[in-house]
Amino acid sequence: MRTDMKRMGTKGQRAALMGALLAVVLGGTGCGDECVDSFDCRDKGAAPEGQAWACVEEKCTQVTVDIEGSDAGTDAGTGTDAGTDAGTGTDAGTDGGTGTDGGTASCGPLPREQVLGTLQLQTGFTVAESAPLSPEVIAVVSTPGPTYVLFALRETAGGRDVFPLDIWPDLMLGDEALDTVLAPADRARPNATFPSYFLAYDGTRLLAGYTKSGSPAPGSVAVLDASKRNATDYVNAPGNYTAVGTTDAFFINSGGLDTVSGDLGVYALVTSAKPYSAAKVVDFPAQVGASGFSAIAENGIAVFGYAAVDTYVNVAHAVSSTKLAEALSSRTPVVLVNEPKVDVGSDFNAAAGFGNGVAVARGAYGATSFVVTDVSRFSLTPGLGGGQPISVGTRAAVLSATDACTNVDLLSSLGADLLVGVTDVNGRRLVRIQQARQ
Repeated sequence: MRTDMKRMGTKGQRAALMGALLAVVLGGTGCGDECVDSFDCRDKGAAPEGQAWACVEEKCTQVTVDIEGSDAGTDAGTGTDAGTDAGTGTDAGTDGGTGTDGGTASCGPLPREQVLGTLQLQTGFTVAESAPLSPEVIAVVSTPGPTYVLFALRETAGGRDVFPLDIWPDLMLGDEALDTVLAPADRARPNATFPSYFLAYDGTRLLAGYTKSGSPAPGSVAVLDASKRNATDYVNAPGNYTAVGTTDAFFINSGGLDTVSGDLGVYALVTSAKPYSAAKVVDFPAQVGASGFSAIAENGIAVFGYAAVDTYVNVAHAVSSTKLAEALSSRTPVVLVNEPKVDVGSDFNAAAGFGNGVAVARGAYGATSFVVTDVSRFSLTPGLGGGQPISVGTRAAVLSATDACTNVDLLSSLGADLLVGVTDVNGRRLVRIQQARQ
């Protein structure tokens, strides 16, 4: 997520694949024993704070998590981070698990399971399938289902491209990209561009973007046909940062779109016919620090935000699909601060729809990167007839990070469920989180 994406080598991916293969071959714990490793204890639920489930003498046992070590207390990503040391020996993906996974804790002796690592699942949520994910993928998006076809935004030294990722959960990065995100004029100098870490889908087309140096930051979004290769339109979108899609429309958090200029806000790109049409649909306050995050719930309620001008902490408000449609029709933007606020309670650096709600990756910026403390969900309920406002629920923790040994580096949606990108010594994978049935 953003510039603190964690990178793991192929060795870590192979370890994750071998772990999954062993689980299939063994077909269970065998001989009536409760477990063979901590992965078999995942149905025990969340352990108390400071504890974790481990397999001790073939029994699921709560053990104390001690993250004090020789490098405890250092900032994430200061040299032992898997995203910054390029495999120099301190990366847990290359040192066999004796070093650090996240850069702030001694992770070798910690119990962990194959799917969630050291993350703790909270009450009210369950883990479904998981799938290995390339460390080069910086965003994913899914079709609505019931068969979920995924697409990936892949970043390499040569640029940024959109690839098919196959059908969930049997993911495999395609051999050939649908197209590059970079407009023709920028392809010769990919390093002079900055990725926007989003991939959106409008039912037919995919949207990705990037920016360049300047004030206001020039930028472009690529509109790709999901069923064809090399059939892409490039649209001017200065300062584009995040975006979400709905049927035949994208909502882009940016500083303008196509020929529509203005201050930072949310701009709609209507894709039902060519040429595409653009309009500003959400106004931010006159003074904001930067663009922000975007998400859309299964019930059509959108969440848009920006960074506060004084602290650069991200804030967000919920906007109904009815108000967005009215703003698009009338060309009169919604005033975001007049809409219900999502009381996140901290900074956050990712957001995604999660059923009839939104999930955010909460935390704070350290010296060099964003440190996720938890993934939390807020329910979003439409107002009753008569113009009642949206109701935003209280925070419900989904995953808690008790240490820096397992990193959350991506959020996306899979139908009514949440996809969480997870990276640690066992490699990188996408984990499907569901709301527990009542």
